Amino acid sequence: MFGVRCVRLALRHCSSAPLPKRAATAKLLRVQEALEVQNPTGNDVKVQGWVRSVRSQKEILFLHVNDGSSLESLQVLADPGLEPRELSFGSSVEVRGKLVKSPHKGQNVELAAESIRLVGTCDVLTFPLKYKTRHPIDYLRQFPHIRCRSNILSALLRIRSEATAAIHAFFKLHNEAARGTNRGRTQGQNLPR
Repeated sequence: MFGVRCVRLALRHCSSAPLPKRAATAKLLRVQEALEVQNPTGNDVKVQGWVRSVRSQKEILFLHVNDGSSLESLQVLADPGLEPRELSFGSSVEVRGKLVKSPHKGQNVELAAESIRLVGTCDVLTFPLKYKTRHPIDYLRQFPHIRCRSNILSALLRIRSEATAAIHAFFKLHNEAARGTNRGRTQGQNLPR
């Protein structure tokens, strides 16, 4: 077994035949990172997220994809032939394509899709969130597994995350400072009398 590997390795290095080129892999971006790109270079990127809206016209398909990293959605432009039949609001997708500058004023970039892979389907009739409907917070709290898909609760979760990180950083900094000043004392000496 070991000898076969050595022979293959030696032949690969001694051979004048070119090595097969690997296909260029697309860089995985979060929606927030894609929206922050100022000058799109046209490199291959991959975005994963949930479909917020689908509009299919004769010559072009519009998708709005969001992964929860931003309140805004990334607009995806695709050929209607790429659209899987089960694609609907709430479906999870993986879109590969190129980031291009958007001609519209409301957005900086959009994704020109080369492939759309349907990761998970969504039955629109049984899915608790409905398209273009504002749900009350009490209703959304009934479904903790999809809280991050609503704008208001995802914003609250982001605020909570930032506050928690700031509190942890504060206590870590001050705890280390307190340990540094109390060196040489025993634990009982620090207690108030």
